[in-house]
Amino acid sequence: MKRLSELTGLSRHVLRKWEQRYTFLSPRRTTNGYRLYDLEELQLLLFLKHQLTNGLSIGRLARQGRAALLAEMNAGPIDVHHVPQDSQTQARDLIQAARRGDQAAVDRTIALIIQQRGFDEALTGVFFPVLQTIGELWHQGRISITGEQSVSRTIQRLLVQSHQHQNRTTRPHALIACVPNDFHEIGAMSAARLLRNNGWNTTYLGPDVNVDVVRLACRRRHGKLVLFSCAVEPPSSDMKNLVDDIVRQLLPLTKVVMGGRGADSYRDWLERRGIRYIVEIERVQAITPRLLGRSNTA
Repeated sequence: MKRLSELTGLSRHVLRKWEQRYTFLSPRRTTNGYRLYDLEELQLLLFLKHQLTNGLSIGRLARQGRAALLAEMNAGPIDVHHVPQDSQTQARDLIQAARRGDQAAVDRTIALIIQQRGFDEALTGVFFPVLQTIGELWHQGRISITGEQSVSRTIQRLLVQSHQHQNRTTRPHALIACVPNDFHEIGAMSAARLLRNNGWNTTYLGPDVNVDVVRLACRRRHGKLVLFSCAVEPPSSDMKNLVDDIVRQLLPLTKVVMGGRGADSYRDWLERRGIRYIVEIERVQAITPRLLGRSNTA
């Protein structure tokens, strides 16, 4: 129950009351009394929470019954207006396939988009906005975590395959990592690819990386740039400690950039401390020429 409360933002008191009063929650019990919830119940609670924010009452929702709620949460419109118009049908098909749990259809659609657009254009023009839409749907309880992962893990696998290359010794080196406690790798891996395409050697250090590891890698690789990806907003105390470590350990060695929506509320503070902030990972290409000592034409 503690973990479910953390994931949904619903208090344990509320979860207990709903379990007592309504029939849509049915956790199993372990021998020591712990409640065990499945992923379907996690999605259902996210859906109920979103419906409550839209003005519906929990009593009215509960009267619909579990089956009706499950059917409703896996339906509903899919907003793909921020995807290029000629790819909107494919984007909608991709999300619908993820909702159905049809991994073969997900893989086929992703492959077709890449074939038509090329990997880099597909990544920034289609896959990024699709993943953003899927993330919003997940927070609304309108797609399961399994559905979300059917898309994100396929794209992540393709990014891993694209990183299998030989760096060129004449290029400056950039190191890319996810901030501590951040396990959302697609943005960071995409940034590594975009940097490599724009004249850098790159080393991707992975998710949940502390500054000590980055400093050692920076010294070993003679890094000219470190980019941290921050997909989920950390508590202010954690961000303060991270930035203090960056200023103390990394800024004497290299330039540091932080990207991702998780750092958005800290952007002014980051800039004041000497850390460049970019809201969208693909914008890393616009600052690369200046960091390389060339004129900035972006």
